[in-house]
Amino acid sequence: MVSTALAAAEAALRHNVRPLTPGGSGSLERALEAVAGPAGTSLHAPDAAAEAVAIEGLAPGQARALERAIQAEGGRAVTAPDGRRTVLLGPPDSLLAVASRLGGGGPPTQALAGALSGALAGSLASGGHRARLRCGDRQLELGARTLVMGIVNATPDSFSGDGLAGDLGAAVALAERMVAEGADLVDVGGESTRPGSAPVDAPTELLRVVPVVEALAGRLPVPISVDTRKAEVARAAIAAGATMVNDIWGLRGDPQMAPVLAAHPDVALVAMHNRRGHQYSDLVAEVARELRESLVVAARHGIGADRVVADPGFGFGKTPAQNLELMQRLAELRGIGRPLLLGVSRKSTIGLLLDGAPPEMRVEGTLALCVLAVAAGAEMVRVHDVAAIHRGLRVADAVLREVPETVRRAPSPGPTG
Repeated sequence: MVSTALAAAEAALRHNVRPLTPGGSGSLERALEAVAGPAGTSLHAPDAAAEAVAIEGLAPGQARALERAIQAEGGRAVTAPDGRRTVLLGPPDSLLAVASRLGGGGPPTQALAGALSGALAGSLASGGHRARLRCGDRQLELGARTLVMGIVNATPDSFSGDGLAGDLGAAVALAERMVAEGADLVDVGGESTRPGSAPVDAPTELLRVVPVVEALAGRLPVPISVDTRKAEVARAAIAAGATMVNDIWGLRGDPQMAPVLAAHPDVALVAMHNRRGHQYSDLVAEVARELRESLVVAARHGIGADRVVADPGFGFGKTPAQNLELMQRLAELRGIGRPLLLGVSRKSTIGLLLDGAPPEMRVEGTLALCVLAVAAGAEMVRVHDVAAIHRGLRVADAVLREVPETVRRAPSPGPTG
């Protein structure tokens, strides 16, 4: 079972299939230019295809097989001169049919078929069956509405000014208030990750985090997450009652983090994208690839993909301009096939856009980015200002997900004018 899951994760990483959205994000145009040069964008008529996908890591025979399969379904392929990358264009049914055709083509194309069908399943999924994320003895339903993760900073130096290091009562009161305001889970962190912050050793982080997790696990009706990059802290927090680990290095930092998660099969994982430096040749393609690397690490340790939430790492290893590009192209990450969490709350990019607004004045900007993220396919958001974001997302979800029954049953207003 582990070997099958690992093979699938490795194929997904190798081919890094990404759904591309025609229109304002520029995803499709950018991908066409990447494979065919500046003239590539002229190969696409704006309304010629309902869907498109970018695929990489192809062997010559695979590129030719893709071209034949998509042409047989009435679509087309734009392939790089070296044959290693291609963009498929066609209506959704044709792309699914291509995956089916490849699956019957023998070993050379079966892994590619699995990577393509997996990405399409993630990007085209809507309504119908709703997945659940297990967190200990609780489960979070995905897709019915946007889930809100409240932030409890057990640090003295949070960038947002809300650090509560050493004040257990205040941390518990904040978490209880967040749940009352609509938080679906609470994330406790004991090390600031703001740019320029000083590292915290494990003993200090343990003293900050474990008492808070222990106190909350005994009284909150929602899952408790621990925000840490250290396996030692994750292990202790799980023992104290945490049922999710939020790892800013996505299992690619501390080599002992994956074994800790593997030893606790009822604990969920948020795998965030992060890197040192911010040099990218294609930002979102590389974010997708590195998130898939996290899924490969998970699979190697027997951690099922169904336990993993992916976070593209807004504000981590990215410039403000790259943060905004990430938002513009966020829908490309649907192809990873895992729930997306976005952590934009009070980030400095929002302050920059709002003429230097301090963290406490960035609520509206946070809400704007959260709504845009949900429209692009995000399932969860991580925020400081739970009440405001929860209220805003109730309205957004009514438009983007499902109209509430109370609204459907509401009577028509009287005459106007």
